[in-house]
Amino acid sequence: MPAVLAARLTEAALSGGLDQVRVVAAAGGEVATAAAASALDRALELLWRRGWQPAEVVAAVPRSAVPLASSAVVAECARYRDLHPVWRRQLASLAGAGPVRLTGPLESALRRVVELLGALMGLPQLPRLVPGPLDPATEVAAPGVDQRVLARVRGLLAKAESTPYAAEAEALSAKAQELMARYAFEQAVVTAAEPQEAAARRLWLRGPYLAPKAQLVDAVAEANRCRSVFYPRLGCVGLVGHETDLEITELLATSLHVQSTRAMSHAPDTGRAYRHAFLVAYAHRVHQRLTEAGDHTRLATTALVPVLTARRRAVDTRFDTLYPGIRTRRATITNTSGWTAGLTAADLADLHPHPRVAG
Repeated sequence: MPAVLAARLTEAALSGGLDQVRVVAAAGGEVATAAAASALDRALELLWRRGWQPAEVVAAVPRSAVPLASSAVVAECARYRDLHPVWRRQLASLAGAGPVRLTGPLESALRRVVELLGALMGLPQLPRLVPGPLDPATEVAAPGVDQRVLARVRGLLAKAESTPYAAEAEALSAKAQELMARYAFEQAVVTAAEPQEAAARRLWLRGPYLAPKAQLVDAVAEANRCRSVFYPRLGCVGLVGHETDLEITELLATSLHVQSTRAMSHAPDTGRAYRHAFLVAYAHRVHQRLTEAGDHTRLATTALVPVLTARRRAVDTRFDTLYPGIRTRRATITNTSGWTAGLTAADLADLHPHPRVAG
């Protein structure tokens, strides 16, 4: 019975008709809940086959559907025994989600299920970054970054983002970047004799102004030996790089997003054109500063040239495999005041060159 009713909910999501919802509601709360859970399980199983990961599903649905989506994802994944470490970490972040429940009037709750089903079924195919639960475990997970180092870096950046004192923020941010850069180069030395593998992940952004925010991620990624691709419809950025470089990119990009938002909140103009220009200019200037810093670093790391070259080849190969036929777009600016303000804000951002490493 629940399987038949689950099919009716799926049909309602595809057709937009409410008659099927009434039929399911007439079966009563317990049966309707089982039908809803079954329909969501099937939709999620299809997404796993399409390359999606647990936290990505939650990030991609409308905010009003996040609690229900979180519960559905956790419940569906509970039946799998062997999960990739990336999946386990993402599910741990959703650990507070309970089982799928239909709250409030039954028909209204089922309509919310149908809306979520429609959103899930509308999500596109994505490149598979790590094996899903329905795939054979043919890929060995790359060793992650030392969590103790990440905890220290996150703590430093959080303080830098929250302090009202520019000098303190400057010192905290510099310390965080120094710590991660030192760790990255130490790991490069340790793994120099090993085959260099490229990892991949997706970083989800919050609107509005997704395109300039993606440009900022790209600026940080390029400076840290990673490559990126923007999904404008989904609001996420695909990243490819060495695992340590990806961690640096995500941490720094996230921190700079916070800083740019805070700087823009003090801007005299709140118009969309101004804010768009502000963020594009901010990303442009951050790219310049990181490139200049990277030039100094590369001059002082000649001993690492072979391993960094091998990593770059691995990154390019993985990127071209995941994202063939990528096109480049140029940003258009219509507000010069926003552009100038964005450049100024980026010059004041907490950003320092990576520390030099003796060759």
